[in-house]
Amino acid sequence: SLMQSRLLALALALVLTTTGMTPAAEPVNFNRDIRPILSNYCFACHGPDKNERQADLRLDQREGAIATLESGMAAIIPGDVTGSELIRRIQAGGDDRMPPAETQKQLTADQRDLLARWVSQGAAYQQHWSFLPLQRPTPPSIRRQNWVQNPIDNFVLRTLQHEGLSPTPEADRETLIRRVALDLTGLPPTIAEIDSFLADPSPRAFETVVDHYLQSQAYGEHMARYWLDLARYADTNGYQYDTEREMWVWRDWVIDAYNRNQPFDQFTIDQLAGDLVTEATPNQHLATGFNRNHGITIEGGVIDEEYRTEYVMDRVVTTSTVWLGLTMGCARCHEHKFDPISQREFYQFFAFFNQVAEKGNSGFNPKFQAPSPLASAQHKQLDARLARLQDQLKRLPTELEPGLTKWIARVNSAAGSGWRVITPTSMVSSGKSTMTRLEDNSILVGEANPGMDTYEISSRTDQTGITVVRLQTLTHPSLPGGGPGRHTNSNFVLSEFELVAVSLQDPEKSEQVTFSSASADYSQNGYSITNAIDGIVTNNNGWAVDGPTRKKPCTALFVARKPFGYAGGTELRFRLRHEASFGTHGIGRPRLSTTCDEPDQVHPVEIPDPIRRLAGLEAADRTAPEMDQLRGYYLGLRQREIQGEVARLEKSRVTAFPATMVMADMPVARETHLLIRGEYNQPGERVVAGVPAIFPALPADQKANRLAMARWLTDPAHPLTARVAVNRYWQRLFGNGLVKTAEDFGVQGELPSHPELLDWLATEFIQGGWNVKAIQRLIVTSATYRQDSTVDKKNYQRDPDNRLLSRAPRLRLDAEQIRDSALAASGLLVEQLGGRSVYPYQPPGLWMELNNRPGYSRSYLAGSGDDLYRRSMYTFWKRTVNSPMMGTFDAPEREFCTIRRSRTNTPLQALLLQNGVQFVEAARQLGRRMILEGGESVEERIIHGFRLVTARRPTAAEIRILQDVYEQRLALYRQDASAAATLLSVGALPRDLALDMAEHASWTVIGRLLLNLDETITRG
Repeated sequence: SLMQSRLLALALALVLTTTGMTPAAEPVNFNRDIRPILSNYCFACHGPDKNERQADLRLDQREGAIATLESGMAAIIPGDVTGSELIRRIQAGGDDRMPPAETQKQLTADQRDLLARWVSQGAAYQQHWSFLPLQRPTPPSIRRQNWVQNPIDNFVLRTLQHEGLSPTPEADRETLIRRVALDLTGLPPTIAEIDSFLADPSPRAFETVVDHYLQSQAYGEHMARYWLDLARYADTNGYQYDTEREMWVWRDWVIDAYNRNQPFDQFTIDQLAGDLVTEATPNQHLATGFNRNHGITIEGGVIDEEYRTEYVMDRVVTTSTVWLGLTMGCARCHEHKFDPISQREFYQFFAFFNQVAEKGNSGFNPKFQAPSPLASAQHKQLDARLARLQDQLKRLPTELEPGLTKWIARVNSAAGSGWRVITPTSMVSSGKSTMTRLEDNSILVGEANPGMDTYEISSRTDQTGITVVRLQTLTHPSLPGGGPGRHTNSNFVLSEFELVAVSLQDPEKSEQVTFSSASADYSQNGYSITNAIDGIVTNNNGWAVDGPTRKKPCTALFVARKPFGYAGGTELRFRLRHEASFGTHGIGRPRLSTTCDEPDQVHPVEIPDPIRRLAGLEAADRTAPEMDQLRGYYLGLRQREIQGEVARLEKSRVTAFPATMVMADMPVARETHLLIRGEYNQPGERVVAGVPAIFPALPADQKANRLAMARWLTDPAHPLTARVAVNRYWQRLFGNGLVKTAEDFGVQGELPSHPELLDWLATEFIQGGWNVKAIQRLIVTSATYRQDSTVDKKNYQRDPDNRLLSRAPRLRLDAEQIRDSALAASGLLVEQLGGRSVYPYQPPGLWMELNNRPGYSRSYLAGSGDDLYRRSMYTFWKRTVNSPMMGTFDAPEREFCTIRRSRTNTPLQALLLQNGVQFVEAARQLGRRMILEGGESVEERIIHGFRLVTARRPTAAEIRILQDVYEQRLALYRQDASAAATLLSVGALPRDLALDMAEHASWTVIGRLLLNLDETITRG
């Protein structure tokens, strides 16, 4: 068999010679042609990992590959194909075959041919391209200079010409402005922006548009959204219980840093080591929250050191991925099998992050409290709102009549029926307390006062469409201290407020009433009314009212997620749960009421009967004093409402920002040891902080800590940081990076499609002062970026992934962009900068279905008002139960650092866009815009809606199709008013009563079609 292998190798060498495939005619490039083969098929057994190395043969270095082995043979004899054992073994059969025949990976004939040609040419090795020092290439001279906009195009066009391809023409202006608006702000352009661009004949018109979007506050939000994926940002802690955390102030820092265009080197230093900078500012301490965004467990029984070690591991892996583009985590348990990183070097890097004084279980410290960097902008917005309210309060007495007229009409309408106090039919205390119904239908609780008590109260009602439940906690002389609670300090803690509605006609029909929001006229600090509907009944979680100091009645309102009540009568079964561990904190005198009024028109108190009687009179029948009495009551009502809103805003203005988890090193350094097989309890040799030898050394004049490491990363001599950063920017704009494997610049990663362009961009980035806006401006103003995205079949088959850049890519928008675009086109988007996370629409019960941990989990509390329409980057991010809208469109869970999101096309995506509440409501508001803004004719309105969504004018054929749909739907809704009403009731916004219902519903259908176009969810 040895002789046969030698003959095969000899025959191969002869073939190479006789076919003219000589070294001079067809040179083999090691990095391009050979390293990928060796890495994929050989390095696992013959690579850097000495513990796994077979036959003591190392093929990742030339010295090992050409060395004589114990067998007396050499794997590679440069220039000698027949004498090289490597060539013999890859041609052999049976047990001699390499890779072994039983493995899944087998070389192809072409790969064996390449290896043989390489050996015949001298088996030259090269250092891996990404570890080579950066050298600034000179942009090549090329033909068609008139196409070139900047040096990027020289590199791209040279490659295209070499491949016999030509770039596509520049995209039309409507496509260009939509493309760059989405790429720089994540939002579509407004019609005013489109028209301004179309009307600008200047040759610099496009650059003007680019500069406009780079200065938008939406730019910082959009850029920050990508960084949140890298930073594994979430609003919960992950692991089994996935409880909440508050890191949003750090998120505000990221938005502000991008909008300020903080240089990337300082952006890096602040996030990795801002706390170690001399005289560090509060913002620099805050910035280090980047490496505290990892998951943290609170599970009882975990081994503290095991999880603390995992947190440090996460920082090492995240930092090396984000800034180095390397899979350094592969060296945790052994030498890296592919890249020149030893296990010892891994733990030297680990030592930088191993100095935080934290615990593995509930390791939330250290924390740092600082105001949001966006606070000044937020305070300006707040001050403006307060000024408007104060002005409204001042003008109220002289501008009372229009509001008074509407209020009187509402009081007299069926929907304005006010509160109906329920009459209890049964009352039971689980703790054996007495429950006595008083004349006003309140319930006085007495005698036994158990540690925990649940009140079960039933009543019957003939109301349907109940929208809000009111709970009054009244005082009584028999209660301790005269307050509303049963504890000696007059307080109570309502752990949960629950309600089941049962049909009286059909007792088999019932529903658990869920509440979308709760409000109260007072809540004790740390015991918000929202705690009473969050599903958590442990950890003393609930609503309390400062009984020891206030001793006043309090009122709470619970807004139903959807109206309830059965025709023919309903039994209401209330449960008031008091389960605080400190006990005896029941409500002393509850009274329950219901209303069918619109939630935003509900007042916590009843309208007095005399006022309701006066409101019921015809205007002509009221005397002047009676009218004055109505005015006085309504004026006081509105003044209290506005004053309450002012008080709430002023309180939010001075409320401290939550403390943010940050990095802070221990005063006495913790020792770091190499961990055998990566096990936290198997320490090996002690190591000190350091960096892999393949890279330049740390600054010699600085202490080896995180600050020195951060400066090392941003040293212009570092070969990777700038390459990795500009590659991510390219990936963001073109779908793929110049290095497609943006997360892996190591041996297993793909080669750059345009190596010289990558290095030119990296050096440009450094020489330009690490200016993030400038490097992106350079890319988007290139002719390469401005190309049309259309492609014919031949060129598509030639380059399906567009690696040669002969066209602009068509990219499905990310989840956040799809939702934000729908909100923007409809006019619903609330462009408030920064702040706490919000809770837009989500199917009820999802959190409890997927992450139900008794005592810890809570139901999803959908927001209201502006919170429903904030940008998607502010959506509350629960790691174990991500937003279903985000997840459906491929957003990650953010358990770990994510460099590239996947892009899929699924039926669920189509169903969500057609039927999701957010999208149907957006379509409804888009239809409203078409009616009110589009003009008088159907065609004008179609054109207006089409431009709002796609930025272009529809073709005549498209107008005809949409016009036909509109006319068909209008005829349908004229005949079926209930179908129109149902469509127009989706979402939280009330229906616009000034619009014709059938017409509005028909335009809503057109809006749904437009928001579901492939063109709408694609950046072309």
